[in-house]
Amino acid sequence: MLNPVFLAPADLNQACSLLADEAIQPLAIAGGTDVMVRFNRHRRRRQETLVCLGKLGLDYIREEDGKVLVGACAPLSEIAASPLIREKLPLLAKACSEMASPAVRNAATLGGNVVNNARHADGVAALTALNAAVVVASTEGERTMPMSDFPSAPKLEKLAGDGIVKHFAITPLGSDEIWAWKKLRQRKGESRSVVSVSMRASMQGGKCTAMRLVIGCMAPSPFASKAAAELMVGQEPGPALHEQVALEVLKECTPASDARASAWYREKVTAVLIERVLSQLN
Repeated sequence: MLNPVFLAPADLNQACSLLADEAIQPLAIAGGTDVMVRFNRHRRRRQETLVCLGKLGLDYIREEDGKVLVGACAPLSEIAASPLIREKLPLLAKACSEMASPAVRNAATLGGNVVNNARHADGVAALTALNAAVVVASTEGERTMPMSDFPSAPKLEKLAGDGIVKHFAITPLGSDEIWAWKKLRQRKGESRSVVSVSMRASMQGGKCTAMRLVIGCMAPSPFASKAAAELMVGQEPGPALHEQVALEVLKECTPASDARASAWYREKVTAVLIERVLSQLN
Protein backbone atom coordinates (compact mmCIF):
# COMPACT_ATOMS: atom_id res chain seq x y z
CA MET A 1 0.00 0.00 0.00
CA LEU A 2 1.41 3.35 -1.06
CA ASN A 3 1.64 6.19 1.41
CA PRO A 4 -0.92 8.94 0.81
CA VAL A 5 0.75 12.08 -0.52
CA PHE A 6 -1.61 14.68 0.94
CA LEU A 7 -4.07 14.55 3.83
CA ALA A 8 -6.32 17.39 5.00
CA PRO A 9 -7.94 16.45 8.33
CA ALA A 10 -10.81 18.63 9.56
CA ASP A 11 -10.42 17.57 13.19
CA LEU A 12 -7.59 18.71 15.46
CA ASN A 13 -7.27 15.38 17.27
CA GLN A 14 -7.14 13.54 13.96
CA ALA A 15 -4.42 15.87 12.73
CA CYS A 16 -2.39 15.25 15.89
CA SER A 17 -2.81 11.48 15.47
CA LEU A 18 -1.60 11.63 11.88
CA LEU A 19 1.48 13.61 12.90
CA ALA A 20 2.26 10.93 15.48
CA ASP A 21 2.17 8.15 12.86
CA GLU A 22 5.80 7.63 11.90
CA ALA A 23 4.84 5.01 9.32
CA ILE A 24 3.52 7.68 6.93
CA GLN A 25 6.43 10.07 7.53
CA PRO A 26 4.10 13.00 8.27
CA LEU A 27 5.04 16.60 7.58
CA ALA A 28 2.70 19.39 8.69
CA ILE A 29 1.94 22.07 6.10
CA ALA A 30 -0.03 25.29 6.50
CA GLY A 31 0.73 27.99 3.93
CA GLY A 32 3.38 25.81 2.30
CA THR A 33 5.64 28.70 1.30
CA ASP A 34 8.72 27.17 2.95
CA VAL A 35 7.94 23.50 2.38
CA MET A 36 7.53 23.88 -1.37
CA VAL A 37 10.73 25.88 -1.69
CA ARG A 38 12.60 23.19 0.20
CA PHE A 39 11.29 20.43 -2.04
CA ASN A 40 11.93 22.34 -5.26
CA ARG A 41 15.37 23.58 -4.28
CA HIS A 42 16.75 20.15 -3.44
CA ARG A 43 14.87 18.41 -6.25
CA ARG A 44 14.60 15.23 -4.23
CA ARG A 45 11.94 12.59 -4.28
CA ARG A 46 9.39 13.44 -1.64
CA GLN A 47 8.76 10.60 0.79
CA GLU A 48 6.76 12.52 3.41
CA THR A 49 2.99 12.58 3.70
CA LEU A 50 1.86 16.20 3.80
CA VAL A 51 -0.66 16.80 6.58
CA CYS A 52 -2.47 20.01 5.73
CA LEU A 53 -3.60 22.08 8.73
CA GLY A 54 -5.72 24.46 6.66
CA LYS A 55 -9.09 22.87 7.50
CA LEU A 56 -8.67 22.92 11.29
CA GLY A 57 -10.12 26.40 11.75
CA LEU A 58 -6.90 27.77 13.25
CA ASP A 59 -7.00 31.02 11.27
CA TYR A 60 -8.92 33.04 13.87
CA ILE A 61 -7.98 36.43 15.31
CA ARG A 62 -10.03 37.32 18.37
CA GLU A 63 -9.96 38.72 21.89
CA GLU A 64 -10.73 36.38 24.76
CA ASP A 65 -10.28 36.72 28.54
CA GLY A 66 -8.13 39.82 28.19
CA LYS A 67 -5.80 38.26 25.62
CA VAL A 68 -5.60 38.54 21.85
CA LEU A 69 -5.56 35.07 20.32
CA VAL A 70 -3.90 34.75 16.91
CA GLY A 71 -4.49 31.36 15.29
CA ALA A 72 -1.39 29.59 14.02
CA CYS A 73 -2.87 29.31 10.50
CA ALA A 74 -3.81 32.99 10.21
CA PRO A 75 -2.09 34.35 7.06
CA LEU A 76 0.42 37.13 7.61
CA SER A 77 -1.53 39.51 5.35
CA GLU A 78 -4.71 39.05 7.41
CA ILE A 79 -2.86 39.67 10.66
CA ALA A 80 -1.32 42.84 9.25
CA ALA A 81 -4.73 44.11 8.08
CA SER A 82 -6.75 43.05 11.14
CA PRO A 83 -8.40 46.03 12.90
CA LEU A 84 -8.05 44.20 16.24
CA ILE A 85 -4.32 43.62 15.76
CA ARG A 86 -3.73 47.17 14.56
CA GLU A 87 -5.49 48.54 17.63
CA LYS A 88 -4.25 46.16 20.33
CA LEU A 89 -0.94 44.86 18.93
CA PRO A 90 0.38 47.35 16.35
CA LEU A 91 3.91 45.95 16.71
CA LEU A 92 2.73 42.59 15.37
CA ALA A 93 0.77 44.24 12.56
CA LYS A 94 3.87 46.20 11.54
CA ALA A 95 6.15 43.16 11.63
CA CYS A 96 3.76 40.99 9.59
CA SER A 97 3.29 43.74 7.01
CA GLU A 98 7.05 43.76 6.34
CA MET A 99 7.66 40.03 6.09
CA ALA A 100 8.57 38.41 2.76
CA SER A 101 6.63 39.70 -0.28
CA PRO A 102 2.90 40.51 -0.71
CA ALA A 103 2.29 37.22 -2.55
CA VAL A 104 4.00 35.17 0.17
CA ARG A 105 2.18 37.03 2.96
CA ASN A 106 -1.15 36.01 1.44
CA ALA A 107 -0.30 32.33 1.95
CA ALA A 108 2.33 32.15 4.71
CA THR A 109 1.10 31.74 8.27
CA LEU A 110 2.39 33.03 11.58
CA GLY A 111 2.49 29.51 13.00
CA GLY A 112 4.59 28.28 10.10
CA ASN A 113 7.03 31.14 10.52
CA VAL A 114 7.46 30.30 14.19
CA VAL A 115 7.68 26.50 13.90
CA ASN A 116 10.22 26.69 11.06
CA ASN A 117 12.31 28.67 13.55
CA ALA A 118 14.68 30.24 11.03
CA ARG A 119 17.21 32.67 12.47
CA HIS A 120 15.67 35.44 10.38
CA ALA A 121 12.05 34.73 11.37
CA ASP A 122 10.42 38.11 12.00
CA GLY A 123 7.36 36.49 13.55
CA VAL A 124 9.50 34.94 16.29
CA ALA A 125 11.13 38.32 17.03
CA ALA A 126 7.83 40.20 17.19
CA LEU A 127 6.11 37.61 19.39
CA THR A 128 9.13 37.49 21.70
CA ALA A 129 9.03 41.27 22.08
CA LEU A 130 5.32 41.08 22.93
CA ASN A 131 6.01 38.34 25.50
CA ALA A 132 3.47 36.09 23.81
CA ALA A 133 2.55 32.59 24.94
CA VAL A 134 2.43 29.63 22.54
CA VAL A 135 -0.49 27.23 22.99
CA VAL A 136 0.26 23.74 21.66
CA ALA A 137 -2.42 21.08 21.12
CA SER A 138 -1.71 17.34 21.05
CA THR A 139 -3.48 14.04 21.65
CA GLU A 140 -2.67 14.57 25.35
CA GLY A 141 -4.44 17.95 25.51
CA GLU A 142 -3.14 21.52 25.48
CA ARG A 143 -0.08 23.09 27.05
CA THR A 144 1.35 26.59 27.07
CA MET A 145 4.95 27.75 26.66
CA PRO A 146 6.42 31.28 26.75
CA MET A 147 7.44 32.46 23.29
CA SER A 148 10.89 33.32 24.63
CA ASP A 149 11.47 29.62 25.45
CA PHE A 150 9.90 28.13 22.33
CA PRO A 151 12.65 28.64 19.68
CA SER A 152 15.40 27.08 21.80
CA ALA A 153 13.33 24.25 23.29
CA PRO A 154 13.98 20.75 21.87
CA LYS A 155 11.37 19.70 19.33
CA LEU A 156 10.32 16.72 21.44
CA GLU A 157 9.69 19.07 24.35
CA LYS A 158 7.63 21.69 22.54
CA LEU A 159 5.78 19.60 19.93
CA ALA A 160 6.22 16.07 21.34
CA GLY A 161 5.82 14.32 17.98
CA ASP A 162 2.11 14.96 17.50
CA GLY A 163 1.92 18.54 18.74
CA ILE A 164 0.43 21.38 16.69
CA VAL A 165 0.76 25.06 17.51
CA LYS A 166 -2.86 26.11 18.02
CA HIS A 167 -2.53 29.84 18.64
CA PHE A 168 -0.55 32.63 20.25
CA ALA A 169 -1.99 34.39 23.30
CA ILE A 170 -0.83 37.98 23.71
CA THR A 171 -1.60 40.68 26.27
CA PRO A 172 -2.69 43.87 24.43
CA LEU A 173 -0.52 46.96 24.69
CA GLY A 174 -1.58 49.24 27.53
CA SER A 175 -2.20 52.97 27.27
CA ASP A 176 1.18 53.71 28.91
CA GLU A 177 3.14 51.35 26.69
CA ILE A 178 5.35 52.32 23.77
CA TRP A 179 6.32 49.98 20.98
CA ALA A 180 8.78 50.03 18.11
CA TRP A 181 9.76 47.72 15.25
CA LYS A 182 12.78 48.46 13.09
CA LYS A 183 14.53 46.17 10.66
CA LEU A 184 17.06 46.37 7.89
CA ARG A 185 16.06 44.32 4.88
CA GLN A 186 17.93 43.24 1.81
CA ARG A 187 15.55 44.79 -0.66
CA LYS A 188 12.13 46.37 -0.68
CA GLY A 189 10.18 43.90 -2.83
CA GLU A 190 11.33 40.74 -1.02
CA SER A 191 11.64 41.86 2.59
CA ARG A 192 14.33 39.49 3.86
CA SER A 193 15.64 40.57 7.25
CA VAL A 194 19.28 41.37 7.83
CA VAL A 195 18.69 42.43 11.44
CA SER A 196 15.68 43.56 13.47
CA VAL A 197 15.15 45.39 16.76
CA SER A 198 11.76 45.49 18.48
CA MET A 199 10.61 47.01 21.75
CA ARG A 200 7.73 46.92 24.20
CA ALA A 201 8.20 49.41 27.04
CA SER A 202 6.31 51.47 29.63
CA MET A 203 6.90 55.05 30.75
CA GLN A 204 5.71 56.88 33.85
CA GLY A 205 6.72 60.31 35.08
CA GLY A 206 9.33 60.63 32.35
CA LYS A 207 11.10 57.43 33.40
CA CYS A 208 11.12 53.96 31.90
CA THR A 209 9.26 51.51 34.15
CA ALA A 210 9.45 48.40 31.96
CA MET A 211 11.59 47.44 28.98
CA ARG A 212 11.64 44.48 26.62
CA LEU A 213 14.12 44.95 23.77
CA VAL A 214 14.47 42.05 21.32
CA ILE A 215 17.22 41.56 18.77
CA GLY A 216 16.53 39.42 15.70
CA CYS A 217 18.88 37.80 13.15
CA MET A 218 21.95 38.07 15.38
CA ALA A 219 21.77 34.85 17.42
CA PRO A 220 20.34 31.43 16.45
CA SER A 221 17.01 32.78 17.77
CA PRO A 222 15.73 36.30 18.57
CA PHE A 223 16.44 37.16 22.21
CA ALA A 224 15.29 39.70 24.80
CA SER A 225 18.22 41.79 26.03
CA LYS A 226 18.85 41.65 29.78
CA ALA A 227 21.26 44.57 29.56
CA ALA A 228 18.64 46.88 28.02
CA ALA A 229 16.16 46.16 30.80
CA GLU A 230 18.75 46.62 33.53
CA LEU A 231 20.03 49.92 32.16
CA MET A 232 16.75 51.52 31.07
CA VAL A 233 14.32 50.72 33.90
CA GLY A 234 14.14 53.60 36.37
CA GLN A 235 16.03 55.97 34.09
CA GLU A 236 15.07 58.96 31.96
CA PRO A 237 15.68 58.16 28.29
CA GLY A 238 18.26 60.21 26.45
CA PRO A 239 20.85 59.94 23.65
CA ALA A 240 23.78 59.22 25.98
CA LEU A 241 21.92 56.42 27.75
CA HIS A 242 20.69 55.01 24.44
CA GLU A 243 24.26 54.83 23.15
CA GLN A 244 25.38 53.08 26.33
CA VAL A 245 22.54 50.57 26.03
CA ALA A 246 23.46 49.83 22.40
CA LEU A 247 27.06 49.09 23.40
CA GLU A 248 25.99 46.78 26.23
CA VAL A 249 23.44 44.95 24.10
CA LEU A 250 26.09 44.24 21.48
CA LYS A 251 28.11 42.43 24.17
CA GLU A 252 25.23 39.96 24.42
CA CYS A 253 25.28 39.29 20.66
CA THR A 254 27.31 36.86 18.60
CA PRO A 255 26.65 38.12 15.05
CA ALA A 256 27.06 35.66 12.21
CA SER A 257 28.11 36.18 8.63
CA ASP A 258 25.90 34.72 5.91
CA ALA A 259 24.62 35.47 2.40
CA ARG A 260 22.61 38.41 3.72
CA ALA A 261 25.32 40.32 5.59
CA SER A 262 28.67 40.06 7.32
CA ALA A 263 28.94 39.86 11.10
CA TRP A 264 30.74 43.24 11.13
CA TYR A 265 27.92 44.91 9.18
CA ARG A 266 25.23 43.35 11.38
CA GLU A 267 26.91 44.66 14.51
CA LYS A 268 27.16 48.20 13.16
CA VAL A 269 23.55 48.24 11.95
CA THR A 270 22.21 46.78 15.18
CA ALA A 271 23.75 49.57 17.23
CA VAL A 272 22.08 52.18 15.02
CA LEU A 273 18.70 50.44 15.12
CA ILE A 274 18.81 50.10 18.91
CA GLU A 275 19.36 53.84 19.30
CA ARG A 276 16.54 54.60 16.85
CA VAL A 277 14.15 52.28 18.67
CA LEU A 278 14.99 53.72 22.09
CA SER A 279 14.50 57.25 20.76
CA GLN A 280 10.76 56.43 20.59
CA LEU A 281 10.72 56.76 24.39
CA ASN A 282 11.52 60.50 24.33
